[in-house]
Amino acid sequence: MKITAYLKSIILFSFLSLSFIGLSQERPNNSDKKEKIEQLKIAFITTELSLSEADAKSFWPVYNEMNTKLRVEKKIQRKTRTELNANADSYSESEFKSKSERLFNSEIKEIQLKKDYHTKIAGIIGYKKATKLLSLEQRFKRELLNKLNEGKRAEGKRPSGPGPR
Repeated sequence: MKITAYLKSIILFSFLSLSFIGLSQERPNNSDKKEKIEQLKIAFITTELSLSEADAKSFWPVYNEMNTKLRVEKKIQRKTRTELNANADSYSESEFKSKSERLFNSEIKEIQLKKDYHTKIAGIIGYKKATKLLSLEQRFKRELLNKLNEGKRAEGKRPSGPGPR
């Protein structure tokens, strides 16, 4: 039995809505939250890209490998920025040069990883879907934050983060 794209969207929306509500109400430990969010992300991306079972089996290991490598680069960038900010008054010119080069090299490596994995992923699911993937992660994060903030507003709490107070 084939499920139409419309029906898939309804199922995904229902699953996401229930899961977002659950995330906003429960207070599980951090790893449980991360696991739930990761499951939602997998469901979201799989549905949005209309991945077949065969495509998903090939796609997810490559995607996860890419994300692991990108997390390493992001960690290097955060650490370097923190060091630069914390030691702004004490670093010499050569230390600033060294740290800024480290930061830029990591950013270059991050972009190169994205480019290389875009090609690998396109080899599995095609360039149209691989290019769509570039915006899906941001869209997922936006929708997740919106749902979490809606849950906080429903509980009478203010959302944390930047914005009007």
